[in-house]
Amino acid sequence: MPYQIRKAAVLGAGVMGAAIAAHLANVGIPSLLLDIVPSDGGDDRDKVARTGLEKAINARPAAFYSKKDARLVMIGNIEDDLDELAHVDWVIEAVVERLDIKRSLYAKVEQVLAPGTIITSNTSGLPAHQLTEGRSEEFRRNFLITHFFNPVRYMRLLELVPDADTTPALMQFMQEFSTEVLGKGVVVCKDTPNFIANRIGVYASLSTLYRALNEGYTVSEVDTLLGPAMGHPRSAVFRTGDLSGLDTLAHVAQNLYENAPGDEQREIFRIPEVLREMIRRGWLGEKSGQGFYKRVKSPDGESTILELNLKTLEYEPQQKVRFPSLGAARNIDDPVQRILTVLDADDRAGKLARETTADSLIYAANRASGIADTLVAVDNVIRWGFNYDLGSFEMWDVLLQHPDILQKVLQDGTATQALPELVQRVKSKGHGTFYIGTPGRLQFFDFHTDTYKPVPAPKGVISLAAAKASNKVIRDNGSASLIDLGDGVACLEFHTKMNTIDEGIIEMMRYIVGEGQKQFRAIIINNEAADFSAGANVMLVVMAAKSGEWKRLEAGLNDIQQAHQLLKYSSIPVIAAPSGRALGGGCEIIMHANHVRAHVESYLGLVEVGVGLIPAGGGCKELLVRLGATEEHQKAGKTGGPFTPSRRAFETIAFATVSTSAVEAQELLFLRKTDTITINRDLLLRDAKADAIRLADAREAGIWQAAQPPMLLLPGPGARLVLEQQIENLLLTGKVSEHDAVIGRYLSRVVTGGECSPVTPVTEQHVLDLEREAFLSLAGMEKSQDRMQAILMTGKPLRN
Repeated sequence: MPYQIRKAAVLGAGVMGAAIAAHLANVGIPSLLLDIVPSDGGDDRDKVARTGLEKAINARPAAFYSKKDARLVMIGNIEDDLDELAHVDWVIEAVVERLDIKRSLYAKVEQVLAPGTIITSNTSGLPAHQLTEGRSEEFRRNFLITHFFNPVRYMRLLELVPDADTTPALMQFMQEFSTEVLGKGVVVCKDTPNFIANRIGVYASLSTLYRALNEGYTVSEVDTLLGPAMGHPRSAVFRTGDLSGLDTLAHVAQNLYENAPGDEQREIFRIPEVLREMIRRGWLGEKSGQGFYKRVKSPDGESTILELNLKTLEYEPQQKVRFPSLGAARNIDDPVQRILTVLDADDRAGKLARETTADSLIYAANRASGIADTLVAVDNVIRWGFNYDLGSFEMWDVLLQHPDILQKVLQDGTATQALPELVQRVKSKGHGTFYIGTPGRLQFFDFHTDTYKPVPAPKGVISLAAAKASNKVIRDNGSASLIDLGDGVACLEFHTKMNTIDEGIIEMMRYIVGEGQKQFRAIIINNEAADFSAGANVMLVVMAAKSGEWKRLEAGLNDIQQAHQLLKYSSIPVIAAPSGRALGGGCEIIMHANHVRAHVESYLGLVEVGVGLIPAGGGCKELLVRLGATEEHQKAGKTGGPFTPSRRAFETIAFATVSTSAVEAQELLFLRKTDTITINRDLLLRDAKADAIRLADAREAGIWQAAQPPMLLLPGPGARLVLEQQIENLLLTGKVSEHDAVIGRYLSRVVTGGECSPVTPVTEQHVLDLEREAFLSLAGMEKSQDRMQAILMTGKPLRN
């Protein structure tokens, strides 16, 4: 019988269980969330599950793509509702990490399951063969471990661990389902203690803690040194521990110490007394309000973060950490060069970087074949589970290609300079590195056969890097390139810093509509960068404004507007495929595409007020159209009169609203309901190309046609006065600043149509002219220029 998942049940409504139920709801799968009956004997027998769901609904960062999705989660309790498990396809156990409790629960669950029901455990380290001891053959065949990472929605990694009796068909199904439906990066692990992520990650954390204790590094020093400068996330080591929970860290370490007696580094998993004492005191990290860090409020309400002194166990103000190597690395964009700069340094930062790098890389090389089927699995775990720029073996390759730095790393990090056996093999039997080939066509060293094999990828994945390596670039002007994807579809990719929009990108957008339609059936706009586009180049705007180059600035604005209009009215389909942030002008590009295939973690918004401006690339105009300001909608009586679209557009833009997901972007109308969403980032371009082919076929069949420009009915000066009165009220109550009010007045004039009559239709160009006029006026103001400079200097908005 083929497996399918239409409904699920989650047993355990703690942080992880509730978040798993939320993510199932995100992808449209209803679930039953069950937990114990509260011990207080109250009337609400579902209180524990209800509380868990409420926490997930109000979680920050958000667990749901949209809070509306919470309706797909039903609650109950294990005593009254266990029989309901007979009607689900997948049961996910996420109760406390105790083998006896889990086994006892499985004995009850097995009595009610329908044949073929999938059952999985979210354990972070208990072996599958121990969990299923005493269960029936049917239970064991349909059992595996699904180890999600917290927060479930955002963390890409999902470790799958089969039992010895797990049917291969189930493993294949869960890999495909988890990739395509849940959007996860799936890694299959061997059934060893704490699998791959916690085996390597906890070793790295504890070895670093021991280094800090023995060598006198402070909490801030460690997290500053081992954060972005070394290709790691900002949370680095100690902040990550606080976020994960120090009791969880200790539990995993204890499990490893007890269950990995043959590990030559076993003593590292013996919890240091400092950590034991913190746990005794209840200092468990973020969930208890203090751990290695503690946030305190001063009498005036300002928050200050203190750090723990590892020697005295007293909290102290954070100290600024400055080392020459960090200063040298700070302005290096390339992560590899940044890491090498720190590793090669002769200061204390370089020493700790070399020591901890040696610790983690040697451990990964010694453990890989015992815990994973491939070294690619180890690297994926490191990148997906810990958000590192490079996996362990990718980092080995960097050092193998820089032998002088490798020698320094080994000298500082270990008592012996001998390379791990696996590294010696890749040097003697391989090509000297663990990966060979070009981006998108990489091969990895298979430690089973000492040969190289293609790096596996999800079915149908399309790589722009691979296409470029295959000479598929049709045109490149430095700011953007046009790449042939085959089947009459091309992709426009941006190359500027943060994919900000400049003259080269505008020129290329004009090209794809003008010349592109002669060569292709459809065009996709997509980037393999973390973010789609940060919008217009603010530096160019402030420079032009300060030098009084108003004609040049206005011409540039007009070029952007007309390029966007060309996209909207293109005679061949233009599909935007964003992921990450698409702000300001980046959002406007998406809003002018004929169709959007968005990664679900796309954060769209018209945020120009934050830099003292208003949207002027057609964003105001397009939002008005989508909110129903067209003559067609107004005459059909669908929008409640001409003022309603103007008011809603004003509120969305004035508060610089940014969607927290592509689902919310549809609710805000940055995306249309007809636009489509992909859960897995790796599959975004594959899905966008399928959309492009479908629309191109529809065009050739006469079903799809280019859009026709609408006429708009806007409410005019009377409505502007209403919005301006609302601005005055906010100003009087101190909710906005004087300059916020100035920007608001200009925005209100744009969205209400200027001096137009509410009964006389206006063109889209009328609104574009108002956008441009307001933008230029605001750009000339000193306070707007101060806001632009603040963003450029600090990355944070200035409220002046």
